[in-house]
Amino acid sequence: MKLLALGLASAGLTMAGTIAVAAPASADTGVVAALDSVAKPLASTSPGARGHDLDAFGAMVGRAQVVGVGEATHSTAEFYTLNQRLFRYLVAEKGFTTFARELSWSTGLRLNDYVLYGKGDPQAIFHDEVKGPYDLFDNREFLDLVRYMRAHNAGHAEKVQFMGADLLYPGDILFDKVLAYVKQRHPALLPELTRLYDGLRPTTKNAGEYMAQAMAVPLKTRQDHARRATQALRLLERQGADKWAVQHARALSQTFTDFAFDQATEDGRRQAQEYRDSVLADNVAWWNATTGAKIQVSGLNAHLSYTPIDTAFVPTPMGGLLRKRLGDRFVTVGTSFDQGGYNFAGSEDGCPDGVKPAERPMTCKGSVPAAPADYNEHTLDQVRHRDFMLDTRTAPAAAKAWLSRARNTRLIGGGFWSPGQAVQAALGRSFDVVIHLHQVKAARLLP
Repeated sequence: MKLLALGLASAGLTMAGTIAVAAPASADTGVVAALDSVAKPLASTSPGARGHDLDAFGAMVGRAQVVGVGEATHSTAEFYTLNQRLFRYLVAEKGFTTFARELSWSTGLRLNDYVLYGKGDPQAIFHDEVKGPYDLFDNREFLDLVRYMRAHNAGHAEKVQFMGADLLYPGDILFDKVLAYVKQRHPALLPELTRLYDGLRPTTKNAGEYMAQAMAVPLKTRQDHARRATQALRLLERQGADKWAVQHARALSQTFTDFAFDQATEDGRRQAQEYRDSVLADNVAWWNATTGAKIQVSGLNAHLSYTPIDTAFVPTPMGGLLRKRLGDRFVTVGTSFDQGGYNFAGSEDGCPDGVKPAERPMTCKGSVPAAPADYNEHTLDQVRHRDFMLDTRTAPAAAKAWLSRARNTRLIGGGFWSPGQAVQAALGRSFDVVIHLHQVKAARLLP
């Protein structure tokens, strides 16, 4: 455990500052010293914390127009609060105006209506649509971020926006927007678009229930749904339709195309994951090109990485694809932690032995001890700062050599963690910046 050489930081900040560490014999003291020489302290993960510590982060971001911020778990409080603190800084100091998330395009539209106009209740939107694979995002820390964005817009002329970059849920709002546009601008096409979309709308308000129902439909039916949604998109494209109407139709095509992969097979699951990451990158790049907005995009480390760090992920994740499209206008940040808590999805049989249930049914509270000596997190935690930022591109030779080698790394996502689930990650090849936290806690799930 780290021994603090300084006291607590000022009110509202976490413990920070220089620490005295007795590195165990298993740690390469030369590597630790090299990392230590370029690590920049992170004073706090609290969203409203003030200080000049993030100036170092700003220098690492440089002139990037899109910044990816990964998370090692989908339900740890500090990853959400850190995301908010970084976004506030990028808005104030770098002119960023969009926060994007690994969340469906249609859900992003509903949340953006709230952020821009105060329309709707974000907690009710979470209750309806932040479900299924997104269920662990339904937490107070994420809700606080959305509410901060609304509060910012109420007091500033330069507005911030929320974007959902993902494809797993085709909400009613997409059908409504496309058909309303066609009725107004291309009324002769309305009967054909209505026919093509017939039977594709969600049959329940709960997005998780809908996704389960959609994947239970026979494969041939799902493939027909994808054909029809894509045909509707092509029809609008041929008409030279409004770019936003086309994008909403594209989002519908993306969802039903994803459903059409045979995910009962390993090859089908791989194809679906490859397609999903390509869509995540396409949607972020489209928003950047169409609006000119600078974007902070958050999601699992495995999505934001340049290289695959999970065998379930594709040869080129979203981060790598964005790098190909945007070059050095894209910077990606990976996060790690030494020890602490997270929530994960349980089962109808309850939580694993010795694991406490979380606040919501079929969710559990997990925790991990300090990382073993053969993990990336163990060596990172020997750096003298409790929490810190590290630019992997400017690290000295000894640190770069260590960062270039793949070794055990935690990637928890939304599942239960056990040491046998470690992935192999070379941090320097996967991320431009690494932010390491000493200790974390589980996010506060909404009821």
